[in-house]
Amino acid sequence: MTEAPSSHQLAIIVAAFKSEYLAKALACLARQTDQRFTLYVLDDASPADIAGIARSTLGARPYIYQRFETNLGGKSLAKHWDRCVAVCNEPWVWLFSDDDLMDDNCVEMLNQFLEAEGDSADIVRFNAWIVDESDAVTGLHTLHLDSETWLEYGYGHFMDWRRTFMQQLIFRRSAFDAAGGFLDLPLCWGTDDAIVIGLGRHARRPIRRVPGARMYWRISRQNITPDRSLSKRKEKLRAICLFVHWFDSLLKAPRDHMFPNDDAAFRNAMDRYLMQQVMIEGALPAIANWKLLSSTRVEMCHGSKTSLIKYILVVGVSDVITAIGQTAKKLMGRSGK
Repeated sequence: MTEAPSSHQLAIIVAAFKSEYLAKALACLARQTDQRFTLYVLDDASPADIAGIARSTLGARPYIYQRFETNLGGKSLAKHWDRCVAVCNEPWVWLFSDDDLMDDNCVEMLNQFLEAEGDSADIVRFNAWIVDESDAVTGLHTLHLDSETWLEYGYGHFMDWRRTFMQQLIFRRSAFDAAGGFLDLPLCWGTDDAIVIGLGRHARRPIRRVPGARMYWRISRQNITPDRSLSKRKEKLRAICLFVHWFDSLLKAPRDHMFPNDDAAFRNAMDRYLMQQVMIEGALPAIANWKLLSSTRVEMCHGSKTSLIKYILVVGVSDVITAIGQTAKKLMGRSGK
């Protein structure tokens, strides 16, 4: 079904490729207590019947469906997100997904916030809970402050106090265009945090939180988050290094400061973050990204290449011990049958 030209201030875009949870995602939009939004279902050349699922789930609820003839999300998710945003023309954009959920009053709370305080921000966000494949809540995502600067968010991100999923975010379309769209990182790993920082920096408006409702981010076997394959871990660590390079370029540009001479605090926070990610992704991805990783550590974080080598060796030993433990556990499980 195609809507007539919209007078709504909000576009909600469902960037669709996977079909398993799509009906649930669309159903929670159809249940919104405030229906003042234009709904877009944008099909990234999926082999699944995205159009049929949308038609059976949404029924008479107006929406705009568009199928892209080429799959772009598999090559560059950031570029696919850019083309999704380009389809709409509403002043505010919520780029949602094909498998996540939101409270029934999310749009109501968002519209109330934008009407009262929309002029104060270019990007706003909901708090989020984490759900599993059965919709059961399994955890609380990092909570956000009601208002903070891009520098405060960036520092909090490197200290592991802040993290954002794209589905939590609603942004002003004009600010998004002025900022040049999404940062194109491998696997889009860190792109959501980059858009928070970039739009918060754009007009020096604070990053705001919408109270009174939350969204629910789904972790499943279809996510890249739990994917521990070597190829994905290599790409994730590469994206992390590129993100640090990008953020460092913002620090070197003329900017405000959290406090006088805050450069050292940011370097220490970035170094902490980088070393933590090496531990998480493992020694082999670190070795595969050695040139980029070492330059990031030395040039951006002012750390030592020698200590980085020692750290990777320690991580390598830890990886081997973990692998031995996992193998032993599997063998013991088989022998117990």
